[in-house]
Amino acid sequence: MKMSKPNENHACACSCPNLPANELADSGRRQMLTSALALAAMAPMAALADGEPADAAPKRSTKPQEGDKLAFMLGEKEGKEILPSDLKIGAEPTLAYPLDPATGKALVAKASLLVVVRLKPEDLKPGSAKNAADGGVVAFSSMCTHYGCPITTLHPNGTQVVCNCHGSVFNAADRGVVTNGPATRRLAMLPLELKDGAIVVKGKFDGPLGPPT
Repeated sequence: MKMSKPNENHACACSCPNLPANELADSGRRQMLTSALALAAMAPMAALADGEPADAAPKRSTKPQEGDKLAFMLGEKEGKEILPSDLKIGAEPTLAYPLDPATGKALVAKASLLVVVRLKPEDLKPGSAKNAADGGVVAFSSMCTHYGCPITTLHPNGTQVVCNCHGSVFNAADRGVVTNGPATRRLAMLPLELKDGAIVVKGKFDGPLGPPT
């Protein structure tokens, strides 16, 4: 098949050789308009397919914010609010996510995972005491500052938390300072307060999260 050469008067001389130039131009414009409208229509459909309306407000950050509550990460109460009575002195740390009070949903992300423990009020140093709720409930980023593993265990002395990956130990009674390596940087502490009987985030993390970069 011999293809005709494109020229100024033909929008598609090879595929539509028998149409007049003005009809070819109109046809091309219609196709472009149809394609543009189709793309515009697909945007809200894609948003709806994802479960969000096209004009939905941007989702908030998963980082803990002032006014957030805390939710269980694991177990029978997964996703439910952590109450002061759920936390016992001497119990293993509780892994938690911030709980958005506007939606009632946990804000799930590695960077927002917390390790929460209740200590004896008399064991708290001033730096931890000022950020504690209900006398002795303290919260830290759960990311070990050595390699990013989650902090999951209470030390036998009852005031420190341990990373089981490489054995780093952090003093929960003293702003998460390192008491045993290989970690070299303390855990970031999350200020808490008791408000209307609930454990509530009082501010942002007081330091960087995870291992140094």
